Amino acid sequence: MNRENAVPSNCRNCLHYKPEGRRGGTCQMFHAPVQSHWKSCSLAALPFIYLLDRADAEFYGIPDEKEQKVS
Repeated sequence: MNRENAVPSNCRNCLHYKPEGRRGGTCQMFHAPVQSHWKSCSLAALPFIYLLDRADAEFYGIPDEKEQKVS
């Protein structure tokens, strides 16, 4: 499955964003305070992209490298 836009639009949708209190949160990548409405940086990552890639593999029956047995 090809995803055209693999970067979230703002900090609140990023994997590295941790909400704190009412006024914003912290970027766990930079260890810095950020606002949830700020535009995301180039290092932003979607929180569930890895789960979706795994689900795609399971749906299409692609064997996992760990599951392959050598005979």
